[in-house]
Amino acid sequence: MPLLNGNQWNDEHEQSAISVAVIYSALAAHDQIKELNASSKSQQLTVLAGDYYSGLYYQMLARLSNVELIRTLSNGIIDISEKKASFYDDVKQSFEEWMTSIQTIESLSIEQYYEHFNFNQYKPFVRRGMLIHRIEHELELVKQMKVTRFQESLAYSEQYLGYSRNWQELLKLELEKQKIIMMDEISHSHLLDNSIQQFLVEMYGLRLKEQVLVMRER
Repeated sequence: MPLLNGNQWNDEHEQSAISVAVIYSALAAHDQIKELNASSKSQQLTVLAGDYYSGLYYQMLARLSNVELIRTLSNGIIDISEKKASFYDDVKQSFEEWMTSIQTIESLSIEQYYEHFNFNQYKPFVRRGMLIHRIEHELELVKQMKVTRFQESLAYSEQYLGYSRNWQELLKLELEKQKIIMMDEISHSHLLDNSIQQFLVEMYGLRLKEQVLVMRER
């Protein structure tokens, strides 16, 4: 986003950004492993792919000799891994707490990258945007009748804590809420170039002017 928005960009920014993307790929690959079928050939290949991405990430950062960034991202990976582990530990949390966890999982590495290079002003957009993307992904899997550990964790917590609505309805409401907030932030932003605003609107399927007017009327 900083590059597309016209911020100064150099080779260190570029290589570090690629490293963050590799982190995301590695963690996402490991998410594809199914507990009950982890010995299948496809699952084993997925494990190897995740390990490969992890090794590639450390190799790339080592070449940059950026010890501070390596330390920051490594600590972030620990935090992300702890949040992901909660999906397997029968943890009972409120719906809001699960949203915070999934938001950390999806955007923490990018936020740390932005902090390191003083691009803090972009953090709210990536944090909310990545949450929207994840919720949309989970709802699409629901339509396909594909169950994830995240969905199981929500269902388990709903069963024991008694949510105000079922977790699927809450996800849909959360998606709508996050999109409305995102649209309002974009429309009031003095940071983002018009082309970037339009890019975000199209990426998240937002109807910027109409929906912001509706939100203000409420």
